[in-house]
Amino acid sequence: MPNELRATAARAGGLPPAAYSNGPLNVPVDASINELQTLMWNLVGIVRNAHGLKEAVERLKHIEPQVARPHSRREFEARNLQIAGLLAAQAALAREESRGAHYRTDFPDHNDVKFRKHSVVQAEKIRFE
Repeated sequence: MPNELRATAARAGGLPPAAYSNGPLNVPVDASINELQTLMWNLVGIVRNAHGLKEAVERLKHIEPQVARPHSRREFEARNLQIAGLLAAQAALAREESRGAHYRTDFPDHNDVKFRKHSVVQAEKIRFE
């Protein structure tokens, strides 16, 4: 973004100029992104269970303050990863079955009557429609 556009955005009270670009690399944000990726792979990956999913939800909630106020593109990416990861972990915890490529070691079978539906998340509640 040209300097005059950055100055105009700053005067207009818009997002900080770093939000329009990649901004400087922020090592703590990269550490949070690595933590999110590892957490999702290990606890919310293809093979999962209630214990690991509960741990993932708690850890994802714990990471939230670290990524809560993004200012650069990379920080927005970290925040989006945390939100998407939390939604995926909560939905996987609510879906007490194995379906498709996702296998729950504590619920190895399909349950079409209860779960052949879409997962709908509203705040802390998940329902199946």
